[in-house]
Amino acid sequence: MKKIWIILFLGTLFFSFDLSKSATKKMDKTLAKLWPEQVITKKSININPVTQKSLSFELENNSLFSISSNSNTEAYMILSKGVGKMNEFDYMVVFKKDLSILKIKLLVYREEYGGEIGSSRWLKQFIGKSDPKKMKFGHDIQNISGATISARSLTEDVKKVTRQMIELKAKGII
Repeated sequence: MKKIWIILFLGTLFFSFDLSKSATKKMDKTLAKLWPEQVITKKSININPVTQKSLSFELENNSLFSISSNSNTEAYMILSKGVGKMNEFDYMVVFKKDLSILKIKLLVYREEYGGEIGSSRWLKQFIGKSDPKKMKFGHDIQNISGATISARSLTEDVKKVTRQMIELKAKGII
């Protein structure tokens, strides 16, 4: 019984989006760079259980945010997790209101190899994309030698997150 509680505790800890201080700082710094000289407000968008049931996916708590300046929504941000060879990594995607990608930032990478997926140069490939069909790994999104598993995983997860954002907008949630 004790082992079950430990597993449940670790599972909850592992799958929550309670980011470390350094990851939160990275996220806030990224947002500040996107809107320099502006006061930006990050507000969590919580989806009620009835609406959640109508979605084709389950959204984790504290993973979807509206980004506002002067009470005007500027963008949306979603936190997600991808899987490298052995471990998960946390990242954020900032979407413009038209749901094109404005920025992707790797927040926490837990693998020994493949961290190159966090390079701005590689992540720029996603900027402006809004159609998951136009994010084909190896064609629209180039591979990184030595980081193939993580690069493919991030690409697939960004496609998934983009589809989710499209559904949230279609249902009037964002």
